[in-house]
Amino acid sequence: MTQDPHSDDQRSPDSGLPDFSDHDPHELSGTGPAENGVTLGEPGERARHRTLATVLAVVGSGVVLLAVIALVLSQTVFRSVLDEGDPTAFKTGDRTAGGQSEYVPDPEDPDLAPPPPIFTEKPTTDCTFPSDPGSPPSSDPGTIRGGDLQYTIPDTWDYPWGSGDLPYMSEVNAQGRQVENSWFSVVNLGRVVWSDEEGGYPGLEKAAVAIFQCYATTSGVVAYFGDHPKVTDYRSEVMTVDGHQAWIVQATYHFEDPEILATTDSSVVTAIVVEGPDGPSALASDVAADQPEHVQELADIIASLEVVE
Repeated sequence: MTQDPHSDDQRSPDSGLPDFSDHDPHELSGTGPAENGVTLGEPGERARHRTLATVLAVVGSGVVLLAVIALVLSQTVFRSVLDEGDPTAFKTGDRTAGGQSEYVPDPEDPDLAPPPPIFTEKPTTDCTFPSDPGSPPSSDPGTIRGGDLQYTIPDTWDYPWGSGDLPYMSEVNAQGRQVENSWFSVVNLGRVVWSDEEGGYPGLEKAAVAIFQCYATTSGVVAYFGDHPKVTDYRSEVMTVDGHQAWIVQATYHFEDPEILATTDSSVVTAIVVEGPDGPSALASDVAADQPEHVQELADIIASLEVVE
């Protein structure tokens, strides 16, 4: 049989097992002093490095967090405060038309753009009346003649306006169509006359501009237009009448008081100067602009113009 291994209290040095009989029991538990180590409670070198790394990581995380917070504040709170500066800091060109920049009308749109200087409220000439207005030549049936021009009378133009004094025009004759009460659409014809004191006849364009301006500001017309009427649909350009060189100036005048008349509040004012063989003659007229028949009949009259030699 085999002997029990725990029956002997002592082992011989030759048994190959450690002999703990002479050792202090505190050394086995690790509670006693170590011969070459450190005292309990003092961290080792590795522990110190680990602690330092942890502290640095915490500090670094705090710095990054503060930087993120500062960036967010700079883009929100601080930016809004800085933007509340002087409102005039914006450039005029960057502002919209809604009260931040001057509106510039489109020069190609007659309803928006201011009229050219020739369409002034005050004539640029003296609007001189001829010293001898003369008498109009006789007209053929169905026509009106003034100076060396004549036109065909539309059937509805049944009011013989007759002769009258107009600036820079003699031998004047006209026909009209009633608009309401004493207000008529009228087309005048006459010979162009310029005094030597004003330098004589200025040429087609300047003569047409002067006759237009003077007609639009005569006392009988401006009494209805007002002193500051709105001007639209204007033109000043060369044209041909019965094969002869001519110049037309035309615009629509909107009454300053739109209620002064019941059936109209605007007029088409027209001046045409035509170079005839015996000198220039002209047309001067105002026609109810918001009466389609009147406007069409004005166009028919202009189309029927003839130079009579």
